[in-house]
Order: sequence, then C-alpha cells, then structure tokens
Amino acid sequence: MRQRLLSLLRIAVLLPSALLVMSIRLIKWSIAPLALLIQMLIGVPLTLLRVRQPVRPHFISLTEAKLPNAAWIALTDSAEALTADGFIHQGDFRCDEMILNAVLWLRLLAQHEQGIKAMIAYVQFKTGGHPCQQFASFSTDFADGRVLDTNNLNLPYSLPAPAYLARLQLKDVWEPRALYVLHRELVKSLSQSANQAGIKPADSDLATFLADSYTREIQALTQQGWLRRVADQNQVHLSFWGALIGIWRQAWPLASLYLRAADRRSRQLLAARDIDVAKFTGGAISIIVDRQPLPAETGAITTISAGYEYAQSLAQHTDPGAILESVVVELDLDATGAVALGEFRYSFRNCKHQSERRIRRLRSFDILLDPTAGLMAVTAMEREAEQAADESEWQSMLKDSPSQPPLRLGPWLCDLDTVLPIALKALNACANTQQHIQVDSASLYTDEDGTLRWQVVAWMENDTPLHVMVDARNGTIIDF
Repeated sequence: MRQRLLSLLRIAVLLPSALLVMSIRLIKWSIAPLALLIQMLIGVPLTLLRVRQPVRPHFISLTEAKLPNAAWIALTDSAEALTADGFIHQGDFRCDEMILNAVLWLRLLAQHEQGIKAMIAYVQFKTGGHPCQQFASFSTDFADGRVLDTNNLNLPYSLPAPAYLARLQLKDVWEPRALYVLHRELVKSLSQSANQAGIKPADSDLATFLADSYTREIQALTQQGWLRRVADQNQVHLSFWGALIGIWRQAWPLASLYLRAADRRSRQLLAARDIDVAKFTGGAISIIVDRQPLPAETGAITTISAGYEYAQSLAQHTDPGAILESVVVELDLDATGAVALGEFRYSFRNCKHQSERRIRRLRSFDILLDPTAGLMAVTAMEREAEQAADESEWQSMLKDSPSQPPLRLGPWLCDLDTVLPIALKALNACANTQQHIQVDSASLYTDEDGTLRWQVVAWMENDTPLHVMVDARNGTIIDF
C-alpha cells in the first residue's frame, strides 16, 4: 500500500513537469521550420556580402603581460595543466581577422617527444553580446600529410573538414589534459607515425607556422568549392553552396543537432579503438588523467605516512606548488572480519596570487593509491579564479585564507594502525554488541581550529551512520 501511494505521489509531482517539457518542445519544433526559413533567407545573402576570410591571416606575437585578464586566466590554467605531460609553452598570439567581430587569443604549446602540438584558444566577441568561447585543440601531423585534430569547441563547424584533416569534436571533454589523453591514445592506436617536422618550426617563425597551417585548410576548402578567392585581394569568401551549408549548420535549432552529431561520431570512432570518452567527462574529481604503477619495491601500504611518499612524488610532478589538504582511506572487512584498507585518496591544493593583475587562482586535485592493484593515479584539476576590483580588496584577499590549513605529517602523527583500533572499539560500543557494523572510511584533515583529527565512519545493519572523531596527535576521542 505504501509503495502504491508513493508511486501515485511521484506521478502527481512529475506529471506537470513532463507536460510542461512536452509543451515547450512541441512549440519549439512547430515554429522551427519558419524560423529556419527566415534565417536562411536573411543569413545566406548577408554571408555572401559580408563574410571574408584571409587567405593568410596575420598572427601578432604577444608577451604574456599584453593578454587581457580573462584570456590570461583561460590560457594559463590550460597550459599549466598540460605541463605535467611535457608540453612546452611556445608563444602567445592575437588574431583579429579569422572571426568576424571577434578577437582570437591563442597560446601554442608543443609536446616534441610524441609530435603533438596544442592550441589553447580564447575568443572574445566585440559586439552582439555573444559569450566568450574557450577551447583546446590537439593535432598530430603524419608522414603521409594527413592531420588528426581533437578539440572541445562548443560550436558546430560551418563547413566540412578538408580531405586531409580528420577532426574529432568532443564538446563535453572540458579538461585540456583529459582531451590530450584521448588524442594521445588515438594516435597510439594508429599505424601511422607522427611527422616531427610538423611540430618543430624555427623558434623565430611561430607566427608563420600558425599561418601556414591555416592557409593549408583555406586552400583545401577553396579547391573543394566551398570558398572562392576575392579578385586582387588576399581574401576568400563563401561560395553560394558554402554559404548555404554554413548557415544551415549554424542556424537554430540545427546548430545543437550538428554539434551533438559531431560529438557522437567522435565517441563512436574512439569506442571502436576501445577508448571510452565517458571516463573523461563530468567533474574533475572523477576524471583520471594519468595512471602509473606503484614502484616495484613498494611494500605494504597500511598507513597514511607509508603512502604519502609515493603520492607526494606524483603530486610534485603534477603541480610543484601543491600542498596536502586531506586524506581519505576506503575501509572494508575481509573474509576473516578484519579491517581491509582500500584506496588511499590524497587531496592536494595550490593557491597562486598574481599581484600585477590582482588575481588569485585556486587549484585542487587528488592522488589515488590502490595498494591492491599496485597503481597510483592523478585526477583532473578543479580550478577557480578570483579578481579584486581595487587595491584594498586585493589586500583583503591576500589576508583571507581560501581554505583550511595545510595537512602536515610527522612522527607525532597517530596513524591508521593506531587510530583504527581506538575508533572501532568506540563504534562497536556505540552500536551495541548485538548489531554488526560495516566500516566505510577514515579521513585525516585539519579543522578550522587547526586541530589535526581523524574521522572514522561506519554503518549499522539498519543503515544508521556512525562516526567517531579522534585527535590525530594523542589518540583521544573528541566526539562520536
């Protein structure tokens, strides 16, 4: 009876929402044909008259100080995320010709060992109220002249890719390092070898290197009939069919359909190579961007201190300025009823202040140790940026700590081997000896008062949670 009432209540609550959604979709698709026709009738002539692209764009080399704040944050965050994978910053550029009424800020990076170049882009529109766009692109040139490009642009391309260019568009892979891993694994699965000459231009000719890559695509699209040269000018414009298909792909509501179709095709191609894109989408804490075996000489990891040496090594490689914030250990019971240690999760963070721009950037990531599987891994980074409006607000920001104090380990620490027996005794006493408890996790962190404490969590048979707090310096119980 209770289940039936809950089902009826669920239907009563959800039915109005479902009807509203269906009504909105019905209205949307009923007006879509007329809206699409109007966009085509207006957009195609305007595109033919106004849109011009340079055959060879001019990329202006910049110093980092000349980047606007929003572009600097976007480019710097992405570039620093790729540093751990061996990418080297090549240069920063600006281009005002490639996108109508917009400025393109671009950072070029290179991974010479694998022949992969990365471009981090930030598009700032001058008019029209369009939101700024940020995306990353990874490309590999092959010996036969073909190019593989993997990007996360959240807009559909107006024209099909040229024959030499294989383009993967993964709109939901927002993390640059995760996108790089997908591109790298796809390149590894191919029989082609990378062309190192395509990534190692003369250091003084990076702008020309970028222009050459763009010019090749323009020439290929011109040969296919999508573009036409403007007489006596270094420009091209869309042909009639190019304008028609371009507006068709960009028009509402087809733009979102084309974007989803490109994402779906890219996922299918990667799935055919046993590469699962779903593992690289979602929150940063759920995305594994690097996985390595634990050193062969690693002994049994039964304490926080024993695993910290390995976690710190990988964390320093990921972000040299990162400090330890907390540790969580998964707990379970083995066949004999003894507590078994599962995954160790070491959480690191970093706080960087850019005084010249009055910007504070916060970054955090986790290092995972799995002693049973003999693996350690690093998650993607969570990033935040705060900008002060004036000097007084900036000074206040400098004094304000963005999170709790760092976690420091030492010989005085009551580690897992000491704390678990104390916590389990208290939990069993609290639960009653007639009820079985299932241990869940043990967490080590510093509270707001600077007290280093353990929290051990367990569940009773009736799904009632239990927890006990233990002082990590002297092993005394604080609360349960």
